[in-house]
Amino acid sequence: MKIRTRLLLFLLPTLIGSVILTSLLLSYGWYQDPHPTTDRLILILLGAAFTLLVMILTLFMIANKISRPIQKLNNSALALAAGQYGAVIPSDGPKEIEELSNTLNIMSECLHENINRLKENALLRERSYGEYECAMMLQHLMLQKNIDECRTETVAIKNITLFSDNPRGILLDFPKNKGEQFAILLTEAEEAGFEGMYQLLQSKKGKPPTTMILDPGAKTLSSQGPIHPFLFSMKKRNFAPPSGNRFSLTSEPIEPGDFFFLYNEGLLHLYKHVYEIENLLSKVLNVFAQDGLDTVMKMVQKEISFLLKKKPMKEDIHLISFQILDL
Repeated sequence: MKIRTRLLLFLLPTLIGSVILTSLLLSYGWYQDPHPTTDRLILILLGAAFTLLVMILTLFMIANKISRPIQKLNNSALALAAGQYGAVIPSDGPKEIEELSNTLNIMSECLHENINRLKENALLRERSYGEYECAMMLQHLMLQKNIDECRTETVAIKNITLFSDNPRGILLDFPKNKGEQFAILLTEAEEAGFEGMYQLLQSKKGKPPTTMILDPGAKTLSSQGPIHPFLFSMKKRNFAPPSGNRFSLTSEPIEPGDFFFLYNEGLLHLYKHVYEIENLLSKVLNVFAQDGLDTVMKMVQKEISFLLKKKPMKEDIHLISFQILDL
C-alpha cells in the first residue's frame, strides 16, 4: 500500500471522528445555554486541541512505521558500500519502500556481476600482457640478441622492429659455413603469439626459411627462399637488377659499402607489393646512404611510422639491413 493511501486511511477517520465530536460538544453546549458564547468557544478550542492531538499521534505512528524500513534500507546501503553484494535487502513496508528495496536488490546483483566480470577481464588482460611480454623477450632472443652476438667484420647489421597487438616472431640466425662465406638464415613463425615464437625458438619449426650467402672471395651475394632481398649498389646508386639466376641477387660483383635488406611478411602486407618497399628504401638511400647504416635505418623507421599513422598495423614489422664493410 502506498504511503499517501495509508495517510489518507489513517487521517480520514480521525478527521471525521473529530468533526463529529466537536459537533456533539457544540450541540450540547448550545442546548444547555444558547447565549454564553465563551463556553462554546472553549468547547471549540478543546475539540480543535483534541483533533490536533489525535492527528499528531496518528502521524507519529505512521512515521514510526515508515522510518523502520527506511533505516533497514540505510543499513543495507551501507553494507553495499562495504562490498557485501550478496546480502538480500528486506522489502517490508509501504509500496514505495518495497519498490526501492527491489531496486537496491537488483543493483546489488548487477554490481556483483559487473565486479566479477571486471575481475575476470583483469585476469585475462594480465595473462595476455604476461604472454605479450614473454613474446617480446623471445623475439629479442631470436633477433636482436643474435645480431649483438654476431662476430663478423664483413657486414654491419641493424634492424627495425615494430610490434603489433598479436606479435609473430622471426628467427635470425648466422650458421657457420666453410671458408669465409657469411651465411644468414631468416625464418618466420607459422603461428602468431607466444606459442608460435616458442616453437620457432625450440624446434626451428616455422615457415620456409630464406637463406643468404655472402661470399667475400667471389664477391657474390646469393639468396634462396620466399623473401626477395634487396641489394643496393653504392657505386651505381640504385638497386641491383635480378641476374636471372634465382640464387644470385646480381650478375655483377658486390663491393664494400653496398647495402642489402631482409624483411618479414608484415612489412610486405603493409606496403602491399615488393616494389613499394624498394621505392621506400630507394627514397632514403639516395639521400642518406653516405651517412651510414644508422642514419639510413632511422630515416626508414620514420617513413614507416608516418605510413602507420594512415594505415593500421595488423602484423609485426621487421626490417633487417646489412652494409658490407670488407671483402
